[in-house]
Amino acid sequence: MCAKPFFTSVLSEVILSLQNSRVKELVKLRESPRRRRELSLFPIEGLREIEVGIDAERIFTEVYFCPSFFRERGEEILLHRFKETDAELVELGKDAFAKTAYREHPEGVIALAKTFDLQPSCLSLGANPLVLVLDEVEKPGNLGAVLRSAEAFGVDAVLLSEAAVDFFNPNVIRSSQGLSLRMPVAVGSKEEILAFILAHNLSVCGSSSKNAVPLWEGNFASGGVAILFGSEREGLGSFWIENQDESLVIPMVGTSDSLNLSVSVACFLSEAVRQRRSQ
Repeated sequence: MCAKPFFTSVLSEVILSLQNSRVKELVKLRESPRRRRELSLFPIEGLREIEVGIDAERIFTEVYFCPSFFRERGEEILLHRFKETDAELVELGKDAFAKTAYREHPEGVIALAKTFDLQPSCLSLGANPLVLVLDEVEKPGNLGAVLRSAEAFGVDAVLLSEAAVDFFNPNVIRSSQGLSLRMPVAVGSKEEILAFILAHNLSVCGSSSKNAVPLWEGNFASGGVAILFGSEREGLGSFWIENQDESLVIPMVGTSDSLNLSVSVACFLSEAVRQRRSQ
């Protein structure tokens, strides 16, 4: 006789109504940065993303699931990981889950986690750190993609200066493949981020065409370095141009005069890692 999935004994009643208060709250948390701040909660959707959150020891309060969307045994295995935690498991009907899901093709699991502190003072850097600074980043998809590149290239911390996007936006999590949940990140004003940079004696290499030299002429290998990027629309503003030590540009030979933010970041980080490994 086949054993029943353990979650059949966790909740006796399946939530079917689209008007259920939990369903409505999940939708609010998905869509509203204000609601996420008010409750200090944010949703994480997707097997990979939730697993990263578990491994990063994020604190989960509730896990919503719908077996109708399960594709393989991975979803049940993931739910088993919550069995020994304090997270409440709640089953939703297919329509109720579809209403709460962010993705067009959901995998059947959404977890609520507590937001975490993003103050610069919470970051701890080792010797000769490689730090990425994003000023006034606006698009959650760009931020997530940048965080994914930052993790891949071994960046020690990402600093968000005057961020125009909510760090806990579902698209940040999705586009980073959940890596935003374990990447050391801090958010602050321009002045707070600059103070952090100065306190850690980081040299600042800015991505700017003003008085710039080619990327590969920059110095990424001597001590701690902060690589700085401006907003998608405006680039670096006067505040950071005045506070950078080097102005670097990616030379291009085609007709395009710019690259997507995440692509530009990857180019800079690749060169930084190359220089550091050649030392």
